[in-house]
Amino acid sequence: MGFQYKFRKLLEIEKCREDYLMKELNTVQRQLHGEEKMLISLQSELTLRQSVMEKESRTQTDAKVFVLYESYFTKLKRDIVIQSSRVKDISNKTDQVRNNLLSVFKKRRMLEKLHERYKNKYKEQTLRIENKQFDNVATSRFHHKHRKDAH
Repeated sequence: MGFQYKFRKLLEIEKCREDYLMKELNTVQRQLHGEEKMLISLQSELTLRQSVMEKESRTQTDAKVFVLYESYFTKLKRDIVIQSSRVKDISNKTDQVRNNLLSVFKKRRMLEKLHERYKNKYKEQTLRIENKQFDNVATSRFHHKHRKDAH
């Protein structure tokens, strides 16, 4: 009977968990990247519209336009706050998934090292048993040969 690693199933489970968490991390990172792009877009829109309003304030004196701009800026600022909150939440989720992945990775590496240690120990024991058998065969041949010579 060959080498049997008693934690083989646990190692396979950890490899599956690691694969799952890698996929989840990739998904969350893509989501985070999209949300960050949206935040940057909103911030640049606000900056652009504020500069447009400044230019118009020099040429136009109609109060309705300024009221519209201010309500639009308020909405953009509110959207930026909401988007910043989303980015923060997804960033926290990304960190959490990354930490989970790291712990699973460490556990898998530990199980693999344990596997190697058990495998090497098994090889050493097998080699020791084989050497003992060869020694017994050689000893019995030696005694058998000397008995023949003595008779």
